[in-house]
This record gives sequence, structure tokens and C-alpha cells, in this order.
Amino acid sequence: MSPMSDGRTRVNELTREEALHLLQHQSYVGRIGFMFQGQLLVLPVNYLAEADAIFFCTTEGTKLSAVRDGIEVAFEVDSSRPLYHSGWSVLVNGTATEVTDADELDRLRRGPLKSWAVPSSQHWVRISIDSIAGRQIPES
Repeated sequence: MSPMSDGRTRVNELTREEALHLLQHQSYVGRIGFMFQGQLLVLPVNYLAEADAIFFCTTEGTKLSAVRDGIEVAFEVDSSRPLYHSGWSVLVNGTATEVTDADELDRLRRGPLKSWAVPSSQHWVRISIDSIAGRQIPES
């Protein structure tokens, strides 16, 4: 971590490894941001993160329609402790595409991720981790 200071708060820039660790082990609900029909959308999803990709399952609708042909997206996770004026956030930029490979779908469907909102896990989306950055405000 490298500290930054704005005169009031100490903000640490996270290494790629630290940001990836938080993404993989400290949060399970994130927000995907993307353009759809000229509108910027940010929607929550529960997800699974691996070393090079993020996965979530969804049903027919806006998210699936938007990613079918592959689109650039932002994906964000965070945690905060307001009482302690501390927290962290991780931002990923990548390309979202629907998973269509039968072997990968089988692996994902047998894995630990189960959608909170979708009764079946027919459609899976993969977000490549093209870039990842994180920041943390530690407890004082």
C-alpha cells in the first residue's frame, strides 16, 4: 500500500494483489456499471471472483441483453465502517460477455455461487479483469 494524503484523510492505494484479495474474499455483492440503450446503468449482483475474471448469473433482461455481444463495463465492490471513518473500495474495468462454453458453464453451475434473485442459473456472465485498482482508508 502507498499512502496518499489530502490534508485530512490518509488514503492507501492497494496493490493489484491486495485489491484482488478483497474482491475474492471480502465481498460477495458488487455493482456492474454499463451503457445500455444510451443510458448509464449501475446494478447490483452477487458474484464469484477468480484471478482473471468475475462471474455472475442472471436471467433474460437488461444485463444479459447488454452483454450478449461483449461490452466494456466497470465493476465495483466496497466496504465501510462509518463509525471508524474507514473502508475500502476496488474497481475493475473489463469486458462482459455471456458464458457459452459448455464445460465452463458446467463448472460454474456446480460451484458455490447461487444467485439470490434468479431461481435458476441458466445464464452466466464473465467480466474479464483487464485492470483493477483499490483504495483503503484504514482505521485511525
